[in-house]
Amino acid sequence: MHTMESVQQNLYRTLVFTGLLFNPAIGLALEFQPGIGVGFEYTDNAGLTEDNKESDLIAIGYVGASLAEKTGPLQYAATTSFNNQSYTQGTFPDQRYFNLAADVDWEVARDYLNIFVSDYYSQRPVRTLNANTPNNIQDSNIITLGTIFNAPISARQNFSLTPVYRQYYYEVLATDNNQYSVDANWNYLFTRLTSVGLNFGVRNIDYTETNALGNSLPTTTFTNGSVLVSSQRKSSNFSINMGITNVQREGGGDTTGFTGRANWLASLTSRSTLDVSALTNLTDTSSVALAAAAAPVPGNPDDVQLSTDVIRNSLFSLRYQHDHASLKSSVWGEYRKIEYSNSPLDRIVRTFGVQFSYPITQLLSSSSYVSYNRTEQLDTIREDERYKIGGNLNYNFSRKLNGKFDLTYRTKESTNVTQNYKAFSVFFSLVYGYGDVYRPSRSAGF
Repeated sequence: MHTMESVQQNLYRTLVFTGLLFNPAIGLALEFQPGIGVGFEYTDNAGLTEDNKESDLIAIGYVGASLAEKTGPLQYAATTSFNNQSYTQGTFPDQRYFNLAADVDWEVARDYLNIFVSDYYSQRPVRTLNANTPNNIQDSNIITLGTIFNAPISARQNFSLTPVYRQYYYEVLATDNNQYSVDANWNYLFTRLTSVGLNFGVRNIDYTETNALGNSLPTTTFTNGSVLVSSQRKSSNFSINMGITNVQREGGGDTTGFTGRANWLASLTSRSTLDVSALTNLTDTSSVALAAAAAPVPGNPDDVQLSTDVIRNSLFSLRYQHDHASLKSSVWGEYRKIEYSNSPLDRIVRTFGVQFSYPITQLLSSSSYVSYNRTEQLDTIREDERYKIGGNLNYNFSRKLNGKFDLTYRTKESTNVTQNYKAFSVFFSLVYGYGDVYRPSRSAGF
């Protein structure tokens, strides 16, 4: 269900996007691509239930656009889309989804002062372990406004100060919050390919809603100090960040712990890469669950159940990619443990996936994929296993007109038997111009 507030927000974003498009100050370097499309999906289990399965044909209409200005002191990029989904057999009411990803960067004073703004509006699950159906989808949004003050000390040293404001909005869950942070960074170029640095940051979270008893949620403050080292080699890059984070909650509660992140990216051959990441930190759920929008980090954001808790987020991930003219392949695996300060939501998540893409002709390409997710709830002794296997064909009818045909089988086995399901779907779409037709209720992968 979309509230009047969310409708007004969507209208506001559309007006802003349109204003950027027709702004006379925009130069000739503007890149604009509109898009329109239709899609149809038949599924034998639209409600993703074990009993009382209902088949349905979903008709989808799509309009979207991409806008970018990549030259000059004011640069921006924005993509937007609107999807209307009609369940012809009435399994669910018609659904309408608006999406926006917009970034603006203004170089006020070259090498000294930058102002950046972003707005990411999308959909994500309400309950991450439940099936991704329309009644488990909520609109979410993150608005960011920040400034980077650079102060070059010497040819090898630089100091920067970055104050940032972020606003998180969720349509259903009462976890809306405003975050205010400031980070101070010192960086020293030790050699031509190796740098070291120090970071100190403070972040304050104000929750703007109340709990079930009508009480205000506690303000939370994160204070972090860390040491950074990064190095580049001919065929690999390595970076490590180690430090301490202190968390204080209004009304009591003080936690201090180790935080760190390491990443190694290696070119094994001229066509293959290996990316290995490990991290552990004390943070909040909004910063992790919507991190993919503003700053991609390892891990699927849908592994994280939104709450007002402080969490210990620990993860190890590995991804191998091979890129060849006749075959592109990707293999990935992930182990993740998330511990919540108050809610009984502690979990261990194991993920594995394989994808192959291969051209058949100059205009026709295909891909196949398999993914597996196993989530153990440590407090409630619940375990969920989800599998997905499928394949698709993509055909370019012309430079701007392309079609897609996809077959997918997905299944879920849970100790909570009411969550079990098996579903087969056939999907077809046709798009002219920019973008893609998709079902947001399937976008989380399972």
